[in-house]
Amino acid sequence: MSQHVLFIGAGQANLSVLKNWQKNAPKNAEWTLISPSRYQYYTGMFSRFMEGRCELEDIRIDLKDFCQKHEGRFIEEKVTAVDKNRKFVLTENGKSVSYDLLSANIGSQHVDGSTPGVREHALFLKPNEEFPTVAASMQHTEYPVIAGGGITGVELALSLQAWRQANHKKTPVTLITEESILPEEKKEVREKMRTLLDERGLLVYENTPVESIDADVVYAGSEVIPYGEVLWAAGPEPPLIFDYANLPVDETGFLLVSSTLQSIHEPSIFGSGDGVTIDEYPDLPKNGVIVVQEAKVLETNIYRKLQEKKLKAFNPPKKYRQIVNIGRKQGLYLHGSQYNIGKRAWKIKKRTDKKFMKQFE
Repeated sequence: MSQHVLFIGAGQANLSVLKNWQKNAPKNAEWTLISPSRYQYYTGMFSRFMEGRCELEDIRIDLKDFCQKHEGRFIEEKVTAVDKNRKFVLTENGKSVSYDLLSANIGSQHVDGSTPGVREHALFLKPNEEFPTVAASMQHTEYPVIAGGGITGVELALSLQAWRQANHKKTPVTLITEESILPEEKKEVREKMRTLLDERGLLVYENTPVESIDADVVYAGSEVIPYGEVLWAAGPEPPLIFDYANLPVDETGFLLVSSTLQSIHEPSIFGSGDGVTIDEYPDLPKNGVIVVQEAKVLETNIYRKLQEKKLKAFNPPKKYRQIVNIGRKQGLYLHGSQYNIGKRAWKIKKRTDKKFMKQFE
């Protein structure tokens, strides 16, 4: 009897499983991918796109073509509910899709919490299919503001500033963060980045939480900051679908999975990416480097689960490489306690991103 594996969300881990499905999966298994858009946009290249150093087709994957090539079914809809007892999901348009195994890789949202005015006035990076429109809005507005001082916020702020300077826009990018910039990095790295942000002409407000946003002003601490567009890059925040399904979640609402990437108490449901928390490693950062490692375990375990074999445990790397795009063909290289700023890091990231996208062509 055929087994049906349902993949909801076209995140990196799910796609990594599907690209190898034909050669590795058991013959009695079939699959369906559900995603709200025909195109999946690669967030790792958003900053390069913001700076105008790559084209739209460079950063997106055509999911319909991908599924046809790999002999699977594609449904372009948003999943709104999961029934774990009867093993089916419901979509926004009322479609019911059953499964034997479910793999959720739907990512997270950016935190807006209860900050007044954010939902009404800010732009967001997710859903990621809206990013090209968001990028254009930020490029052409008179007073662009980015809220969020983590890697994503800093990357986008520097890349946007580079685009605006190259296109003779007079007003600078403003970056606001409730903590320090790059709060998870060591003091020396943060100081280097502060200097760089200043040299590039950005306006930076550190340790300045946004209190509210109205139609044209951001209120942050004692500051009143005018804006044309605000990009909200603070996060992440969990998708609500798991909590609504009465699946185990952590204290903040992220799907709780074991080291085998299975939902706690629900072995037929797998989860990966920044929409989940691994129970054994609750403080693991939610970034692309970790997802790459999760993808390898997810692929192995879905195949083993279909064949009723023992599953593999995920072991996070003790240290790993990250490269932050800082614009102007330069990158910030981070690896353990080591760091470096220069063109070589940017070239490595460009080559890595190109290799990543090529596997899904």
